[in-house]
Amino acid sequence: MRTVWAMVCGTVRDQVDFSMIMDFLLKSRQKGIIQGIVVTTWKDEFANLKSLREKLVENDIAIVESEQNDHLVAGMRSGSVNYWRQAKQMQAALDVIPAEAIVLKTRTDRALPSTRKLVAMLDEPNPLPRVADKVQQWNLPNFPQVFEHQIAIFKARTGRILQFSDFAFMGYSADVRKLINFDIAEFSFTRGLVANIQFFIYPFIRQYPIIRDYYRVVDFYPLLTDLKDYTQTGGTKFPDFLERLYAVYFGILAIHFRISSFQPEGFFEDAQLPIEFSDLFHSGHKKLLVHDALGVTFNSQLILDEFLKQSIEEKNVTQKGLFHRWGKRNDEPTSESVVVHERSTKNVLAILKSKHTDIFDRITNTELAELKSFSQNKDFSPNHWLRTNTSTLAEQDISYKTSLKFELPGISDEQRQAIWQECESTLSASSVLFKFWISHDVAPKYSAPYLMSSARTNNRFSILTGTRLLQAGYLNEGETSEILRINNFFAGFHVHHHEMNAEIACYILARYMYLNEHKMKISRATTAQAEYVFERFLPEKFSEFSQLVSEPQKLMTFWDNQVEQQTKDFARQRVLEMALETTHRQEYWQQLEPMISHQPKFYNYLASYRYGVKWQLL
Repeated sequence: MRTVWAMVCGTVRDQVDFSMIMDFLLKSRQKGIIQGIVVTTWKDEFANLKSLREKLVENDIAIVESEQNDHLVAGMRSGSVNYWRQAKQMQAALDVIPAEAIVLKTRTDRALPSTRKLVAMLDEPNPLPRVADKVQQWNLPNFPQVFEHQIAIFKARTGRILQFSDFAFMGYSADVRKLINFDIAEFSFTRGLVANIQFFIYPFIRQYPIIRDYYRVVDFYPLLTDLKDYTQTGGTKFPDFLERLYAVYFGILAIHFRISSFQPEGFFEDAQLPIEFSDLFHSGHKKLLVHDALGVTFNSQLILDEFLKQSIEEKNVTQKGLFHRWGKRNDEPTSESVVVHERSTKNVLAILKSKHTDIFDRITNTELAELKSFSQNKDFSPNHWLRTNTSTLAEQDISYKTSLKFELPGISDEQRQAIWQECESTLSASSVLFKFWISHDVAPKYSAPYLMSSARTNNRFSILTGTRLLQAGYLNEGETSEILRINNFFAGFHVHHHEMNAEIACYILARYMYLNEHKMKISRATTAQAEYVFERFLPEKFSEFSQLVSEPQKLMTFWDNQVEQQTKDFARQRVLEMALETTHRQEYWQQLEPMISHQPKFYNYLASYRYGVKWQLL
């Protein structure tokens, strides 16, 4: 015996709508049509609706409340925020609904008409047929089967591939779970995919790469109206890629989804045949196809079924331009078949009935080149709808005409050649450049190319000197943003892992001072890094320091006092380093140098400081 649970998702925006849909579901449960009801919403949703909550509890309706995830997703530059909100609520409900149940997903408002239709569907002995049975019915054995059973949906469309109404739909729990995706990388670049595309596209994009490429390559928005105008004025020619895409899409629809209608039983008479491919982009066929601002809606399963049952006359099909990669044969017409006339219709049906699996593959270079040609056809569309201008590259000349060796500045040609040869023969070119820089006293205005690559690999002395060069004004715009990024990244890394030494502490303070001096925004993370430096080497003094950074005289007095208070050599050295880095006052260097000059094992440390002092970076 089957089990059906209703899942009501969302916030209670309209108590009238909410009470109507709950009343309908309670009556359906009382009749035994459904066995359970879950309301899934956010925590505290019923804080001001206590009486409503009490009524739900009294009627034994399960309430699942989730923590809001806006603090995780609302600031993301992804078009998936609404999807993630809805998916979290759905996931919470699915976790408590029996795993074998049919799930009727609905919402707290505006979903009563579609919910009534889905409940009425449950009167049928088999409302959600097995996908394997539909594959056999339509003779599509090569189509990957993503669901076990069909999912009942409303408002399937052309143009917006796999966009259905997400107000209400119905499927087995195992299949509905496949609609939920929390893979951030998947939707970080969404191409304008709204939530009710994202719900239904996710299970298919891996096994049907052509769907992903459609949204990657084609901006469907302008085509929603342009293809209506094109086809209504007699346009019947379409790019091969769109013909293949729609053949695959119609196959997916036919086997994986049951397209429901809001119209009463018997509203539609038999479809007006034949149904040509160009008909599917504008209103027609006795309201079975309805065009609006969102494109064309299939108003009933009937229109898709009748389109797929049509046949191709073999004698009218030429080899040229028809189904070129996927076999040039057509299935024999059946006795009930209607013969179509337009070449594009024949092409789509031929591709659909092909037994080749590469019809699901990504766009080909040939198809892309044809799309580029179609994008110039103002009758097809006067707007810019092709996202990429990529074309197939011609065969390349193999001759090496101009050297790409980076011209390291400030040194002789002989030195450049020697460095380049050493870089080519070593595993770490960045180390070669750093060692050359530190041993050859390269002038500050030439130093950035020698230091930046090793700074990116966490060379503390390169980050430190790079930040000092930044303060002294030796870096260009690109180098400035890069050293700030590198400094912040590794500072955050070391603070997170509780790692701190003189070099790290000083490049954190150098960046902190630079941001203050240039009146730039100082993030909480940057402040936390500077606080950690003081926590390690001068506890409880950061607040006082931060108030004096814009007052040089008071800051030097502060440091004089702190240096004087240190009784241990190590602590005194660290405070002197911090004082020197934040004030560039030579008296601090005169005190620091005798403490470090007798430590030859710290060659890079000594060299970095002496370089900074010599070139007035400190």
